Amino acid sequence: MAGETSVEEESGKAARSSWLARLAGLGGRAGLAWGLIAVAIWSGSFVLTRLGMRTSLGACDITALRFGFAGVLMLPVIRREGLALARLGWAGLAVLIAGTGAPYVLLIALGLRFAPAGQAAALVPGPMCAMAAILAAALLHERLAARGWWGVAAILAGSVLIAGLGPGGLDPGHAAFLAAALLWAGYVLVLRRSGLTALHATAIVAVGSAVLYLPIYAAVLPVGLGQAPLADIVLQAVYQGGLTTVLGLLAFNRAVALLGPVAGAALPALVPVVTLVLAALLLGEAPGLRDIAAAGLIGAGVALVTSARTARPRKETT
Repeated sequence: MAGETSVEEESGKAARSSWLARLAGLGGRAGLAWGLIAVAIWSGSFVLTRLGMRTSLGACDITALRFGFAGVLMLPVIRREGLALARLGWAGLAVLIAGTGAPYVLLIALGLRFAPAGQAAALVPGPMCAMAAILAAALLHERLAARGWWGVAAILAGSVLIAGLGPGGLDPGHAAFLAAALLWAGYVLVLRRSGLTALHATAIVAVGSAVLYLPIYAAVLPVGLGQAPLADIVLQAVYQGGLTTVLGLLAFNRAVALLGPVAGAALPALVPVVTLVLAALLLGEAPGLRDIAAAGLIGAGVALVTSARTARPRKETT
């Protein structure tokens, strides 16, 4: 009887293990799908921002439309769920809002004064992936398989190549982009550690950024909304606020929850690759051989990172 019970227990464990493996596989595919949705939306945002800058709208105006519209959309969630201070603490709340909110966007806007938009699209997502991997290992004690680190290296190499960095080193624009990448990596870790739902985290970023940014914008920053056509204002508000900030960030948050901080952080490295394709189709900007080579490196790197297992080390028992 004992032997039969043991066999039954082993059979039950095997069945549960098989079920969990299938569930993990589904979660991985779903996480990949959510991440690719975020990449598509954010890549379109770069192209739309370029189009918007050709009108009378400036970077400060687009940022205001982005978080003003998103803040209004997400306000009911904050009224219902609050700011999650019990989970985040004030420091965690600050990192969450800064990581993908107004401070992050303003750093990129500052960098664009010194460097072109293509370099921002390359130098923010790629280094963010590397920073997230390093911080996850140091702070969350999550291991990444060796091929994952090779993937991180490929993403970094492709990012540097697509940015066209020369021997002159970093200028102030590049430094601002890397600072934005560090904020984003911090966001990924706080999000993962907090256990917040994707919708709640998105709402905190949107509403918190609106509260922080809009008074500063109205008081001291250049305002060009009065000279812009209404159609351009509506387009930027709906896309940047509704799609980029709400749906794009919601999709990215789901990817991080399902794939883990490192694999989830790797997917945005595809943004410059997809942006190249969209820019070629919509703006007539044909990519060069260097861009194509960089796209191949980044794509291979993302595939390696997302296929690598990330795991917490087991605590030894005494």
